[in-house]
Amino acid sequence: MSRLKTKFSVSLTCLCLLLFSTAVTTKVEAATETKSVFQKARRQLPPDFYALYRIVDRIARANEYDTRPWQIVRVGQYDTQGFGKNPNTIAIFNGILEELGSDASALACMISHQMAHHRQRHQVVNAIEKAELIAQIREEAEKEVLGRKRKTSAFAAVGDFVVRRMIGGTIGAVVGGVLDSKSYTRIRKAQRQIDVIVEKKTAQLAENIKQQSRKDEFEADKVAYLASVKAGFDKEGCLRAMSILNRTPGVKFDDNHPTVNERITAIKAVMKKFQNQSLVEEGKQKLFQTQPLTYNFSANQTNLLINSRHGTSVGDDIDRMFGG
Repeated sequence: MSRLKTKFSVSLTCLCLLLFSTAVTTKVEAATETKSVFQKARRQLPPDFYALYRIVDRIARANEYDTRPWQIVRVGQYDTQGFGKNPNTIAIFNGILEELGSDASALACMISHQMAHHRQRHQVVNAIEKAELIAQIREEAEKEVLGRKRKTSAFAAVGDFVVRRMIGGTIGAVVGGVLDSKSYTRIRKAQRQIDVIVEKKTAQLAENIKQQSRKDEFEADKVAYLASVKAGFDKEGCLRAMSILNRTPGVKFDDNHPTVNERITAIKAVMKKFQNQSLVEEGKQKLFQTQPLTYNFSANQTNLLINSRHGTSVGDDIDRMFGG
């Protein structure tokens, strides 16, 4: 019986050693393959784009952002709303790269911030869209004011043409000789009512846009911190990123953005709330379970497309699953 137990114990030990050895071999092979991919990228890509590729690849894989492709574009002008122009586009201002020195963690936080805007589906209201919203406000104001007055003979006499021209501020030229002074006064009063409504609602629109923009920025900073730390970057990187933004020539924030000091305070609160080590371990596990992402570099060397985990096409995904 004792011999049987000994044999069983020896067999179990051998099995454990075999499984451990296989796991170590698999891990070493995966690490070697990963290193080979990155070495190839370093040879093929300019230094800045290589660094950007490594950062996006790591953040995407550690946070499961790799189900979509990401496009990195270097730009000559800083744009606080650059993330909203194209889906999954990461715009990197040349001045930022020049100010960074060798701080990969600060750059990782900036990149992660833009990725967060896309992930959280934040919306940018640009100048054209804002003008359209104001036009809609005016149209609704017209209906609100003129809807109660259209039964008067003055409005019936000149119809929609005068209403449209009145809103443009040219009522005097249109109604001269058509309306009597009483009707003219009523229309002028209606115009003033419309203008008051438009002014009030436009101010409210601007305030709503401002508050939503500030909320989105704080949220993107929080998500960026968590994602960059999970990817293994220095937890202080986001704080240094704020300092870099503050001193970089050409970087200006409009009133819709929180101040740098406000953002630093909010990031420090996030740092205090979340345990750093658990984030790092979670990210390590996801990185181990995934392969480096492939990429396509533009011929003019201005942008880099980092493909999703599925490759560049459905055909690539089939080959990945079943072999070529």
